[in-house]
Amino acid sequence: MTSADPSTEPFEPSIAEPRAGRLRRLIVPLAVALALISATLTFVVLTGLTWIAPTRDVVVTFLLINAATVLLLVVIIVREVWKVVQARRRGRAAARLHVQVVSLFSVIAVLPAVLVSIVANVTIDRGLDRLFSGPTRAVIQNSLIVANAYLHEHAQMIRGDILGMANDISNARPLYDQDRRSFRELLTASAAARNLPGAMLIDKDRHILESAQTGIQRDFDVPAAEFLKNVNAKEPQIAVFIEANYVAAVIRLRGFDDTFLYVARLLDPHVVSQLRQTQASVAEYAKIESSRLGFQVTLALLFTVIALTVLMSAVLIGLNFANWLVAPIRRLMGAANLVSTGDLHVQVPVFKSEGDLAHLGETFNKMTQELRSQRDELVSASDLIDSRRRFIEAVLSSASAGIIGVDGSGSIGIL
Repeated sequence: MTSADPSTEPFEPSIAEPRAGRLRRLIVPLAVALALISATLTFVVLTGLTWIAPTRDVVVTFLLINAATVLLLVVIIVREVWKVVQARRRGRAAARLHVQVVSLFSVIAVLPAVLVSIVANVTIDRGLDRLFSGPTRAVIQNSLIVANAYLHEHAQMIRGDILGMANDISNARPLYDQDRRSFRELLTASAAARNLPGAMLIDKDRHILESAQTGIQRDFDVPAAEFLKNVNAKEPQIAVFIEANYVAAVIRLRGFDDTFLYVARLLDPHVVSQLRQTQASVAEYAKIESSRLGFQVTLALLFTVIALTVLMSAVLIGLNFANWLVAPIRRLMGAANLVSTGDLHVQVPVFKSEGDLAHLGETFNKMTQELRSQRDELVSASDLIDSRRRFIEAVLSSASAGIIGVDGSGSIGIL
């Protein structure tokens, strides 16, 4: 049996949804599940809850994956919205209700996502402003200044030590030429008096001529020959070896032929370790500050993509719910239109998955059955009355015309 929707589209209330339609409907939950899984994985990876390091390549990869899922959801949503618009244009049953339900769900899904996005971006921006504010920057810079002050202090100390030792050794040049042993003792005593674990005389070819016997078993790197060419006898050259925990100085000796005094002072390993950590922290802070804009843009993009994924999923779920809600109503409206034309044999398909709406369909089917039964009874009664009328008319038509009277005694007579 065929019937017409209020539009020109046919209505087959007794035919269930075709298999192809059911397969197409599976695309929606699969797409939503894929999008939500990708968004969840992105969040978990970016928060460092997995073994995957959130490097630039990883972030870009997850960004592209989420963008692809969002694009898929957008395509499905556009397709569903286009179907709703087309149904509205054709005047299909419940088309206006469908549009209203879809609009309501879209607004409900969009508003929270937009508000959360605005609040999140403002919060992140305010947090970064506080992180890179003047007081915070001053604390970090001051910590580096304090750490460098320790190195500067030792550099000044070794500068004074090497100048004093260079003066003593230059004055002891005759002793160097005449008695190397006594000269070595003088060099050792001078280094010990200044608490220098390393002191040596080297030539321009980096050969060690004499070395103080301080008793400390420690190797100190000898300056390169190219570096020694720039060393004079007035101002020592100072170098800090943080990784090796010592500071060194070298100066050209007066009265010697291309001979240099090279001394070293040990640094406190604990202080040096703290210094390295401070320098690394300051460098990391400067790196983050320089890449703040890129960090904000990347974070905003990722948050936007994740928010869009959740938003599109919510809109698509709303569209599906609207379709699920409107479909039985549309069937009922089409069937009611058939009933209005006198077709009481129409029945709407009932799907138990539709819940109370399925009960509404069952009630409609019972109503049409009852109306059909009552109409059949009325038709039968009308036919019976009509046949009796025709019988009476036939009997009366065969009788002669006359007047019958009754007298006072009760006798009947023809006048």
